[in-house]
Amino acid sequence: MTWLRGRHAVEESLRARARGVRELWVLSGLQAEHIKELIGLARGAGARVRYVSKNELDRLGPGHQGLAARVGEKPAAGLEEWLAGLSAEAKKSAVLVALDQIQDPHNLGAIARAASCLGGVALLVPDRRSAPVSPAAVQASAGAIEKIPVLNVGNLAQALEKLKGEGFWVYGADMSGKPCWETRLNFPLVLVIGSEGAGLRALVRERCDELVAVPQSAGGVASLNASTAAAVLLYEAARQARQA
Repeated sequence: MTWLRGRHAVEESLRARARGVRELWVLSGLQAEHIKELIGLARGAGARVRYVSKNELDRLGPGHQGLAARVGEKPAAGLEEWLAGLSAEAKKSAVLVALDQIQDPHNLGAIARAASCLGGVALLVPDRRSAPVSPAAVQASAGAIEKIPVLNVGNLAQALEKLKGEGFWVYGADMSGKPCWETRLNFPLVLVIGSEGAGLRALVRERCDELVAVPQSAGGVASLNASTAAAVLLYEAARQARQA
């Protein structure tokens, strides 16, 4: 069990019920309508509701906004199970985001938020050397990670091969690639985001059908943050999907 803090993280957990919310803490005196709605959701899910002081909430950590929820771990789905439940119609335009050893929970959360907002249908995350779906990741995603399946895989390169066999195109984010707005993206697709420091590993890079880059101005820095690059590329995928 762990604690989630803040309105968005708590709200999305209650709505998804994927983590099994056990207890909701509410700052004494909060009376807003959305607070009453969250209390109703918590009670409907069988969670205990407690009104507590600010000091009690502060002990859980910053950013609670008067709300905290004690939850179980987010259940991880398997890739094969997820594929089996994907309809033929949904598959046509599906966009998955694969994370190649993203270890910063804030990047994981930010990428989940971008994927949720821009049409991503799932995150593909290796079991090892990757950030878990922790409270920090949930907060960084503003709760969005509760709304998108997280598919854990033992070997990312093998998972990409399987997806290619299922008809997915695989695009790796890399500065050496073709500018994204000059690349015709094929759907369904997997967008692979490399680690914060090393980028894509060699075996993962070899599984990509094409490398794509976010062009930068001459006065920029060496590269974009992983989550920022993911958001830009997801937007480009969403734009092209609308024009298809």
